[in-house]
Amino acid sequence: MTQHSDLREKCGVFGVFQSPSAAHDIYLGLHAQQHRGQESAGIVTSRGPGHCLVYKDHGLVSQVFDRDIVEQLDGQFGIGHVRYSTSGGLSRKDIQPLVVNHRGLNIALAHNGNITNAAALKEELEVGGSLFTSSSDSEVLLHRIVRVRSDDPVEQMRQGLRGIEGAYSLVLKFDRGVAAVRDPHGFRPLHVGRRDGGWYFASETCAFDILDVETVGEVAPGEGWYVDADGPRQFRLLDPPVPRMCAFEVVYFSRPDSLFRGRSIHQFRIELGRRLFEEHPAEVDAVIAVPDSSNSAALGFAQAAGVPLDIGLIRSHYTGRTFIAPGQSARAAKVKQKFNVVRDVVEGRRVAVVDDSIVRGTTCRQIVKLIREHGATAVHFRVASPMVSNPCYYGIDMPTREEFLVNRVPHAELARYLTADSVGYLSPASLRAVVGADTCRACFTGEYPVPVDPARSVIQKHSEVEIEHHAVL
Repeated sequence: MTQHSDLREKCGVFGVFQSPSAAHDIYLGLHAQQHRGQESAGIVTSRGPGHCLVYKDHGLVSQVFDRDIVEQLDGQFGIGHVRYSTSGGLSRKDIQPLVVNHRGLNIALAHNGNITNAAALKEELEVGGSLFTSSSDSEVLLHRIVRVRSDDPVEQMRQGLRGIEGAYSLVLKFDRGVAAVRDPHGFRPLHVGRRDGGWYFASETCAFDILDVETVGEVAPGEGWYVDADGPRQFRLLDPPVPRMCAFEVVYFSRPDSLFRGRSIHQFRIELGRRLFEEHPAEVDAVIAVPDSSNSAALGFAQAAGVPLDIGLIRSHYTGRTFIAPGQSARAAKVKQKFNVVRDVVEGRRVAVVDDSIVRGTTCRQIVKLIREHGATAVHFRVASPMVSNPCYYGIDMPTREEFLVNRVPHAELARYLTADSVGYLSPASLRAVVGADTCRACFTGEYPVPVDPARSVIQKHSEVEIEHHAVL
């Protein structure tokens, strides 16, 4: 799957407590996680009670913030967020972190995930008098937390998150400290780090590397951390933890230099590629990856095949994302803008093309055609994951079930549809063996760890695309 062609991770989060350059740290942490959200970015910082500064806007981190803005966001602690919108457009009110002043306290929240019972919870809150200012499911969390009658942030989070279903990896800014909480299934990643007495939280460990922050470990499923001047406090949510980390984080979303269970994502993807060759060998002269997210899997496939890994596709980093294209013909044109074939690598050769996943299949089909047009004598398409067949309700924006290639084209006709000589994709058993049985693989298997009602699992997002940035003093 080409970079962000058919699927989008909704967001990445970052938090820090006790840093003399908190805003600068958050900026760099968000920049390192830019791949998790490229439509908006926001930072909230604080010096303590009564002080809260916010800046957020549409665009990349480097577009939203400059040196002057970062320097104005003074304070020793804060949180940040990068985001993709879901269905429709991106409302200015949905840009995170979300901030509320309640009973004289400033609370901010940044959320990675999706609340599957958000619509029902919102209706219940509205009946009780709550007024919502955004269409985001994240605001439901904020309302429930601030309604808890306790001055203890830990108790506010523990009670406020009771009954929440779905995926949430959160960082929160309270008046005196910063918190990080992960749902009992741990669908989306969340990590803890330390540097010079300060505490850091991030969706991915690559955000720590840029800051020379030492990775301490993960926020465990069903666990929370609250850090203030008295030090860190760890606590458990009321629901028992049942780990189900998203397997697609390993297959595609996370950066290869980030960690999963103490090992780099790169190493997991190499193993996926090796198993892919064992299940679907091919007699080829060269192996090439669909850049960039498939590079590690292609390396594993090439190592197992004993065939050189070559650079046969060059990806332009200066084109629009293919999912923006309004129709199939426009997407095909986007593929030619995004990829160019190195003729010397493929001409007169049998080529194995390794991708990390197939969703709609449109981009894959165009890539195979491009390689054939540049003289390849055979093109064998290999996919380092099972075929995606079911939508995700836990924080990934996906096409509808009917749009998935595997649900439209019978297995026997896949090669013909993709114009490939053969097609092979990883078995669910091999994926399970590599990433673990305690991961969520619902998009491949249809087995959802948390029951979902598609009609009521998401608060409908509005289509307005207005710009907003502001400071709250």
